[in-house]
Amino acid sequence: MPDKRLAAAIALVLAATGCAGAAGGGTAGPLRIGYFQGAVAGPESVVAANEELASKVPARIELRPIDSGVAGMAQLRAGAFPVVSGVGNPPFVGAFTNGTDVRVVFAESLDQSGLAVNDEIESPSDLRKIGVLVGSTLDFQLRGWLKEQGLTGKVQIASFASEAAEAAAWKAGKIDAVFISQAFLLELRRHGARVLVGSAEIAEKGYAAVNLLAVSSAYIRQNPQAVQALVCQISRAQTLVKGPQGERYIRPAARFLGVRPEDAVEATRNYPYIPAAEETSWLKGPDGRAASGRLVQNFRLTAEFLVSQGRAKTVPGTEQIAAHVDPTFWDKAQAGGCK
Repeated sequence: MPDKRLAAAIALVLAATGCAGAAGGGTAGPLRIGYFQGAVAGPESVVAANEELASKVPARIELRPIDSGVAGMAQLRAGAFPVVSGVGNPPFVGAFTNGTDVRVVFAESLDQSGLAVNDEIESPSDLRKIGVLVGSTLDFQLRGWLKEQGLTGKVQIASFASEAAEAAAWKAGKIDAVFISQAFLLELRRHGARVLVGSAEIAEKGYAAVNLLAVSSAYIRQNPQAVQALVCQISRAQTLVKGPQGERYIRPAARFLGVRPEDAVEATRNYPYIPAAEETSWLKGPDGRAASGRLVQNFRLTAEFLVSQGRAKTVPGTEQIAAHVDPTFWDKAQAGGCK
């Protein structure tokens, strides 16, 4: 009996301090997620802000703001957090081609970015200097569009470490255009900017900017149940914010975004989250393999872009790329794994 009481006491202490391991794929301690602030309520902020969603994840969600996908993936590799939400394809591809063991478990959205210009720019040929977030999906799309327009090398690209910095540079008249995300486009329009071309139009040329839920492979192995629950609730959050009660879920998330609830509602309502009906096609092809899915095809183009920019040494083979796309959690969600 004393041994049993001692063992029970030790178990209680371990649980209270967060040191106890959880069997069966559970998780101990918080689940830290790197995320982007701004007007759009990302699904991770919606989950974290609404208890009915957060309570379904067997871990305490803690959000950690990041300024860029490149920085977020570097922090993931360093162990600051095991998950990044909303990271774009160039930072993600750049990370795994340089040795970071990470996988996509869910494709969240397509960028709703645009090329914001001042009154002096009437056509692409008028462009002189464009600001963009370095190494981002926006960088990938912008350079692809310039190539399509025959403007590669003719327009100067100013690389910025944050979108806030490039927006400030545009307002100060230091650059005549910025290729920037929807969250900042709303603000720039209030300062007289107009959109010359949008990301959806550029995506039709094959340069899609995809925002991803990325998880370290080590965390997936250690906490598969937490990852499964997170995928389920991220998907549910994206559906709920588009529904008739969407405002109810968006408003609480504003406290994580640094904007007024009204601005979050306006920006999130029309944000292009990938519909659940299209999710499978991104993660895998008709043959059921990730290698034939849209993400792998997109990542190949992205790798070519990174090589051209000197950010990656080589373009990985199809199977190497596919190893970093994990459709199993979405498959389980579709098979009733969210109940």
